Amino acid sequence: MTETNDLSYFNKSIHLLKSLEKVAYARNERLRIYHEKIRSIRAIVAGMLASILSTAIWIFIMLSLELSYFDLQTTGKFVTRLVALLLTITLLIILPYLCLYKMWRHPLFRSFTSILEKKVLKQLFTDIEKIDEKAYQIVSQPAFRNPRVPDHYLSVEHLISLEKYMASGEAKTISEALDYLKNELETKIYFSNLETHQTLLQREKNYLKNVNQNLINRIKKEEEVYG
Repeated sequence: MTETNDLSYFNKSIHLLKSLEKVAYARNERLRIYHEKIRSIRAIVAGMLASILSTAIWIFIMLSLELSYFDLQTTGKFVTRLVALLLTITLLIILPYLCLYKMWRHPLFRSFTSILEKKVLKQLFTDIEKIDEKAYQIVSQPAFRNPRVPDHYLSVEHLISLEKYMASGEAKTISEALDYLKNELETKIYFSNLETHQTLLQREKNYLKNVNQNLINRIKKEEEVYG
């Protein structure tokens, strides 16, 4: 009877962890979409500012450029000046855009996008809150509040192995199943001390201890990746 209960425990824990994987994936996707929106906002604003700046400089150049009637009639001079002007305009658009986009962290430039970014950030927190509620419901399940195996074995891969040992009859108790799993892991080339690695469940529990601060820290860290 105990063996049957243990198998039921493994089965339920595996199902819950797979659900937790989907929740974690949903959070990652939502954060990815957020960063893409922020990048788009900054790119559009940088483009608009660069266009305004380049247009102003272009008008100044046009007003300062002296083109006599004779110059316009001279095809060679006209084409040369036209090509030079087009190249100048192109550089006046591209260079300011790149500079402005790279300097968005400066308070002066952030003021142009802060209103839009705050709106996107507020929506992110609203969506993440709903996702985190699902995560909290999963990690609060009795199977994880009172686990029958050490935390570092509470992963889908390891629980499937433990379930296999119990179902095949190789192990009669969870303790025996854990011994089989430890021996199996030690024979693998990539084996390392499991206690030094956090499982998804452990990461989620740590994250949920202080959701807002952990989310803000993650956003800041990912900004370095997404630019």
